[in-house]
Amino acid sequence: MITRTLKTLAVILAATTTIFAVPKQPTGTIFDHFLQDGILEFTLETDLTELIENRRTEDYLPAKFTFEDREGREFTQEIKVKPRGKFRRRVCNFPPLMLNFSKGALEEKGYIPEYDKLKLVSHCIDDKNDSKEHVMKEYLAYKLFNELTGQSYRVQLAKVTYIDSKGSLGKIKRYGFIIEDTDEMAQRLGGEECEDCRGLGPATVAQESENLMAVFQYMIGNSDWNLNMMRNLKMVKPYDGGPVIPVPYDFDFAGMVNAPYAIPNSEIGQLTIRQRVFQGMEADQELFLRTLQYFMSKKESLIDEVRRFRELSGNSRREIIDYLDTFFLDVEAILEGKQPIEPSLQEAIRQQPQPAEESGRAGSSYGK
Repeated sequence: MITRTLKTLAVILAATTTIFAVPKQPTGTIFDHFLQDGILEFTLETDLTELIENRRTEDYLPAKFTFEDREGREFTQEIKVKPRGKFRRRVCNFPPLMLNFSKGALEEKGYIPEYDKLKLVSHCIDDKNDSKEHVMKEYLAYKLFNELTGQSYRVQLAKVTYIDSKGSLGKIKRYGFIIEDTDEMAQRLGGEECEDCRGLGPATVAQESENLMAVFQYMIGNSDWNLNMMRNLKMVKPYDGGPVIPVPYDFDFAGMVNAPYAIPNSEIGQLTIRQRVFQGMEADQELFLRTLQYFMSKKESLIDEVRRFRELSGNSRREIIDYLDTFFLDVEAILEGKQPIEPSLQEAIRQQPQPAEESGRAGSSYGK
């Protein structure tokens, strides 16, 4: 009798513990969990025919996301997926995607639920070898900006197996990469995304951050961005009320990437996709020289980042290094007071400094 009573009490206590169990406290994000030095491999199962043929829709499709973590444990979650982007979703054979994870499922797994949307840059074109090269080049552009500053999106290289849930199409295995959630990036930088920050002037934009970003865009030959219109830029508004930080994304139109569908920006006089045209704000000589000296100090690490990236073919790596070398030759010329081959960067250097209250210059952000 006593034994039976004790067993009953044990069952009741276990049930009570389960009912009132304290949920897992978030210790990181799903993107943190995906982040690794190697290549993340995962499977995405959804209606591929609908995804590819109805790419203009803003409606999500149900999908199943499966991957193995670093300990070899399988992780499967029901998510939602939809085509995203503007230009690429029109011209690509396979559109870029938005992966929308369930907030409840993330919280249950112990992840911060707010950071639930991750962009997937897909292979775009059908050719397996060419698509890999273009994915790797754009991924490398993100990594080069990571090398220059923490005020950038983190990215994770991935090998994706796409499975058609309807069974109409065979498996598709291609490379891509995942981009950090924008709110997560903004929080990491000590602020929040500002969705209404168009047309900001020098007094409200972090000058060193903008100058560094603009020179980087010039270095990789990317003209597909616009500060006033917030084109391919996310604006981060610091919680402390400091000036807004512009963070770039989408580098497929960069001369360094040289995507087959990229077209020159005729509005700024660009004749070829590999022609560099500086699009940043004019700035004082002191700020520009400090930025250019910083780039020169990072030259070897940037070149080494390209050289060590074995996922890209040797020819492509040599081509990118040669392209970056032309940038550094112009920077050296400017620092030595000589005439660079491409004049637009030098033309943005203001010889007479503006008063401090007009420039709105923030403190140094290099490397943060």
